[in-house]
Amino acid sequence: MRRHFLLCASLSLILTIVMAAPALAHRPYFEEEDIGPDEPWQVDDPTISTAIYATLESATDVDYFTFEGQAGQVILLALTIPQIEGQDDFAPTLALMGPGLPKADLPGHVIRPEDTGALEIAPPPGPAPTFFEPFSRTSYWDRQEERVTLPADGRYVVAVWHPEGQVGRYVFVVGDKERPGGDPVFPLKMRDYWTPVGSSTGGTVAAATALFWTVLGFLSGAMPFSVWLGRLLLRTDIRRCGDGDPGVVNAWRVGGWRVGLPALLLDCLKGAVPVGLAHFQFGVSGWGLVAVTLAPVLGHAFSPFLRFRGGKAVAVTLGIWTGLTFGEGQIPLVILLGIFFLIQSVDAWAVILGMLGFLPYLLLQQADAFTLAIWGGNMLILLWKHRRGLREPIRPRPWVLNLVRRGR
Repeated sequence: MRRHFLLCASLSLILTIVMAAPALAHRPYFEEEDIGPDEPWQVDDPTISTAIYATLESATDVDYFTFEGQAGQVILLALTIPQIEGQDDFAPTLALMGPGLPKADLPGHVIRPEDTGALEIAPPPGPAPTFFEPFSRTSYWDRQEERVTLPADGRYVVAVWHPEGQVGRYVFVVGDKERPGGDPVFPLKMRDYWTPVGSSTGGTVAAATALFWTVLGFLSGAMPFSVWLGRLLLRTDIRRCGDGDPGVVNAWRVGGWRVGLPALLLDCLKGAVPVGLAHFQFGVSGWGLVAVTLAPVLGHAFSPFLRFRGGKAVAVTLGIWTGLTFGEGQIPLVILLGIFFLIQSVDAWAVILGMLGFLPYLLLQQADAFTLAIWGGNMLILLWKHRRGLREPIRPRPWVLNLVRRGR
């Protein structure tokens, strides 16, 4: 059994690394203290995609970044704006200063190195396009982006300021070659960053909103759609058939796809809808989001409609990760679950191994501490609901055993 477990776990790790490899993109960092002209942020290689999460903290604040460039290099420079409350119209300006650039007039409080020209890159007029990062669960506005061909060898400096003195948070992006790296504790710092400048996290309204969606999510998850569909379509209680479980798998076994498929969709939706609405529509985040996300799983596993004897929470698990990651997280999880169902025949082990394989995927995606807490809570619930099945040894399917024998 131990050998089979290690084989399955190793396969899970390899698969998640392969699936997550394309997600290793820019190197993220945070501005820890003001980056002024005397101590600008040193960019080691301007061709490698680097994202510095920074803040303009006062009307006269100017942030500075520097790098060594070579004539003919094409360097990507861009600013993106986090979609934090109050930043809808926040649009800083950036300027590249260095040798060989044309003369340009810059504001008096922007300090320009001696004997350098400048290229000012202002945000274009009109609404800015948006993009969403699923695993940091954050959205941004693309304000300006330009690829600049450096005219000469030497030291270049980028200045970022707001022409009207507004304060706010922004992300300075330089380079476009995707390489892994950056601040190893970046996910842990995101929560403090993702607040309006000068405000604090939490608050009564945020707590009340999180509590409302937690209760609603629990009640949504508690709805036993498989049992209800069995009564409606089969005129029977599926708990008296098959393995007695009130979930999707037993509904499928008893009633086929006509009962199992709608039960699967409804169980996924009862997790995805409250989580997605709470986070993306009402801005629930942090520990509040952890509670909201786990609530449908707890509701399904311990449904008050079934005297707290609910299902095994597999379909609703897919649902919460769909709502939490805007559908991105569901794909690798479904693949992992499917693979472990195919290579061995104990359902409980397939679920647990699939969730174990999902963890390194989240880590490679730089998931924050709250996402990892959600995974941990989800895993504990699944372990409890599958505790009886886990007493059985892993049983590889015949085709796997035949394949192993041929390889000897």
